[in-house]
Amino acid sequence: MFLFLSDFTVIHKFLTVILNRHIFTILFFLISPVLLAQQGTLEGHLRTPDGDPMGFVNLALEGTTIGTSTDERGFFRVQIPAGRPFTLIVSHLGFRPERVPVELSPGETLIVDITLQPLLTSLPDVEVRDRQVLTTDVIKLDPRLTTSLPSPSAGIERLVQTLPGVSTVTELSAQYSVRGGSYDENLVYVNGIEIYRPFLVRSGQQEGLSFLNPEMVSSISFSAGGFNALYGDKMSSVLDITYKDPKEFAGSFSVSLLEGSLHLEGISDNKRFSYLTGVRYKSNQYLLGTLDTQGDYRPSFSDLQALLRYRISDNWQLSFLGNFNDNSFRFKPEVQRTRFGTVTDVREFTVFFDGREVNRFTTSTAALSLNYSPTDELNLQFISSVFQSDEQENFDILGQYWLQRVETDMGQDDFGQPTGEPLGVGTFLNHARNYLNAIVVNVETKGDWQNESHHLKWGLRYRYEDIYDRLSEWSLIDSAGFSLPQYPSEALLLQDTINARISLQSNRFSGFIQNTWEWQRPHGRYAFTAGFRANYWDYNRQFLFSPRTTVLYKPEWAARLTFRASAGYYHQPPFYRELRDMQGKLNDKIRAQESIHMVLGSTFNFTAWNRPFQYTTEVYYKFLNDIIPYQLDNVRIRYYADNISKGYATGIDMKIHGEFVPGIDSWASLSVMQTREKIEGAFIINRQGEQIPAGYIPRPTDQRFHFSMFFQDFLPRNPSYQVQLGFFYGAGLPFWPPTRDKNVNYGRMPAYQRVDIGFSKQLVGENSSFSDTNPLRHLESMWITAEIFNLLEINNTISYSWVKDVENNLFAIPNYLTSRLVNVKLIARF
Repeated sequence: MFLFLSDFTVIHKFLTVILNRHIFTILFFLISPVLLAQQGTLEGHLRTPDGDPMGFVNLALEGTTIGTSTDERGFFRVQIPAGRPFTLIVSHLGFRPERVPVELSPGETLIVDITLQPLLTSLPDVEVRDRQVLTTDVIKLDPRLTTSLPSPSAGIERLVQTLPGVSTVTELSAQYSVRGGSYDENLVYVNGIEIYRPFLVRSGQQEGLSFLNPEMVSSISFSAGGFNALYGDKMSSVLDITYKDPKEFAGSFSVSLLEGSLHLEGISDNKRFSYLTGVRYKSNQYLLGTLDTQGDYRPSFSDLQALLRYRISDNWQLSFLGNFNDNSFRFKPEVQRTRFGTVTDVREFTVFFDGREVNRFTTSTAALSLNYSPTDELNLQFISSVFQSDEQENFDILGQYWLQRVETDMGQDDFGQPTGEPLGVGTFLNHARNYLNAIVVNVETKGDWQNESHHLKWGLRYRYEDIYDRLSEWSLIDSAGFSLPQYPSEALLLQDTINARISLQSNRFSGFIQNTWEWQRPHGRYAFTAGFRANYWDYNRQFLFSPRTTVLYKPEWAARLTFRASAGYYHQPPFYRELRDMQGKLNDKIRAQESIHMVLGSTFNFTAWNRPFQYTTEVYYKFLNDIIPYQLDNVRIRYYADNISKGYATGIDMKIHGEFVPGIDSWASLSVMQTREKIEGAFIINRQGEQIPAGYIPRPTDQRFHFSMFFQDFLPRNPSYQVQLGFFYGAGLPFWPPTRDKNVNYGRMPAYQRVDIGFSKQLVGENSSFSDTNPLRHLESMWITAEIFNLLEINNTISYSWVKDVENNLFAIPNYLTSRLVNVKLIARF
């Protein structure tokens, strides 16, 4: 009897705890069938004043936890209790909140179409829509922010570099690394067309203008991993750009000390033909003058771009996208003076140059697209595109250098000056005559069908590649016996000698299919996307199959939370650069690299100080197999051209984003990551001079910690004055001495630290008034901005030069990036 009572007491306590802690969950499941019978349905569309759908906007019933989000078409549907009055609240950054009173009868369906009005008090061109797309791991951004982000390389890519999981170590390049991947592992699309870039670029100074013109862009989608089968065959990230669809005549122009641009757009009177054009010119000669290497810099970068659309009928539309890009870089170096070391042991590296460098990268892209939409649910697309690149790299640079100690004793008369005998004296000569011509032809078809619960996408593509490469380069270094030329016979052997002629023609076939299922349950909303890609390349005769899936859950019990999970195979068949080894030979046995992604993420929307905020986080792990190792020098990647490595990448990305200042957006991103690999045959040399197996070593992009921030503010009583701040901090990357063998003794670069700030004044705005004869009356807005680049004047290192002194000590001479500079920029829209 005592035991029975004791057991009863334990059970009673257990039930009490369960009821106390989970009473609402239990009651919910008990009474949910009754509630469903007493509910009504509220549905409709959310649009801008121009009639454009507003996707992924939150809606909620005031005083309840009931809410939903619009889909990509701006459509929403939500079940609400019947017989009671409610207020539906619709809010979105940069727009006035809307309060819609509703009261439904049991079983009633009410259709409400809502239009959100822009905030009149919001600052022009700084509104950002950063929303996680509910069915994928994709972030949406407003491209207009690129004009506000202070940076010497302002553009879409610089905006992406502020996102979590994305890292960079140079302000001169548009390239970036995502979660430990190389620069070649990132996909870029414009209107569904894959974009390519030049092959021979060695440094950020040579890179010039990227394909993407910010003034022509209407939306930006970015995924740092776990993306769907819709996107192509690369391992790290996707940047998906959509260009504008003009509704009326408009344009913009900008001019600064570094670049200028003009864009025009418009539509015909019958609304059938529209045009979107842009022209840009950039010369960063003013910026390059702050580098340690002084000389005559003559960069000249320009591009012309156009998107033409013609609506043949209500169901048929034809569009043409064309781009011509001419990047020329001429440089005659004169002298370099670089100081490095510690506070008590400073050394100065001085080089006097002779010779010149002449590089030219000319690329063109043409794409023709035919769209057929027989119904509202079905869209078919037929695309053909051609990319051509003509690249020339010519230089003969002779340098004579001295390595000296610098006096660090403040009591000496020569404090801060080179002193004593030179530690090292040497000469180097770099020579190159490299020419590359590449043609890539794509023919593809895509389909898209959707109804209320399914969204099916599919596609097939054929790609032809024709590449001709003529390589002739070598370097001679006389550095105190470090790399003296040798004469084993009558031939002269030089360092890093490459002499090759390569011709490559190949064909690739690929396809994908994916479907998204969405359904609503009493306890939450689900979205499940599954699909696969298939790929075949006739050069290595490899067939690839890549399944991928994403699951989303948006609980009703926490309407502000969203959970996501993604997993899949990501194969990257080699392109030309991965095929060519450091001796200029192609490996026809090479296989595709493989990465298996596993991603868990969540999004939490909350209110602080009566302003909206969003916190996102993602945890990921990537298995890396059949990896092709490489060396990274500046932005140049030199591959081993063999699948001799395996590894992993793991980390966590976090971002807080919202109105830290009322009416405008700011954000901060934090990433912690580790990526390592094990290379077959790699070794390190210990202190005893012995070779031992290297095991797992950091990959060249192993940036353990990365933090970035973009912050905006304005004068409370006069929002026409504003300030923008961009901040980057990235832990140092690993680096190795130059070698063709597998000696992987490495060090770490100093951390990349940079602060850029801009001060803006609105000259023309909504409240401006001009006389009928004043030409400024045609302007919608005009801003003038003063920017200070590298505000703290930090010497960031991008790469190293290597010399030995007379004591046979090997020195890594840092090549520093740009120092402090002031820029002035004028932007106008009409």
